Amino acid sequence: MWRESGRTMHAFRRLAILSATIAALSLLLVLPAAAELRGPCSGSATIDGIEYDASFDTAANPIVVPEERAGLRIPYEGAITVQNTNYLGAVGVVIGPATVNVADWGFDENVDDIRSTEPDSVYILGNDLDNIVGLYQLTAFHDADGGNCDATAMVKLDGSVLSTPIGIGATAGTVLTGAGLLAAGIPKGRKP
Repeated sequence: MWRESGRTMHAFRRLAILSATIAALSLLLVLPAAAELRGPCSGSATIDGIEYDASFDTAANPIVVPEERAGLRIPYEGAITVQNTNYLGAVGVVIGPATVNVADWGFDENVDDIRSTEPDSVYILGNDLDNIVGLYQLTAFHDADGGNCDATAMVKLDGSVLSTPIGIGATAGTVLTGAGLLAAGIPKGRKP
């Protein structure tokens, strides 16, 4: 009877490991259904000659950032249609439970109530995203005295997963997890 109980517990353990692995992978792979722009703002950025805005909102239609991205010059423009005094904002890439900050603009009184970016504004991308590849959600916000704006879009960070330390670790972890699941499913030799 204890042998039956041992087999049942072994089967439950395998099922629990498989369920936990599937749950963890589903949490990592869940992407938002659609992007949007909320509020009295507009904006766009140009990367490799392609102009992007919040309409690049699906996995099939993301903003594409090339593999060689540190120092990438990104022309951009933005505007707000309400009072723009005392403002701040940021752009980030959501990776799992965290957001990697890409750009931010600090508290500014803006006493002249300027409501759009200067002509020929250019952002130079830092190296915060160098070791990250894949498809992620991009978020942005701008808060001012006259109103708030929020935007989301999808961004594809080009490159090979195996060219990053995170990708190498994830691949090794997947291989080890698969080997462990396989080993757990192989019947052990019976003792007389």
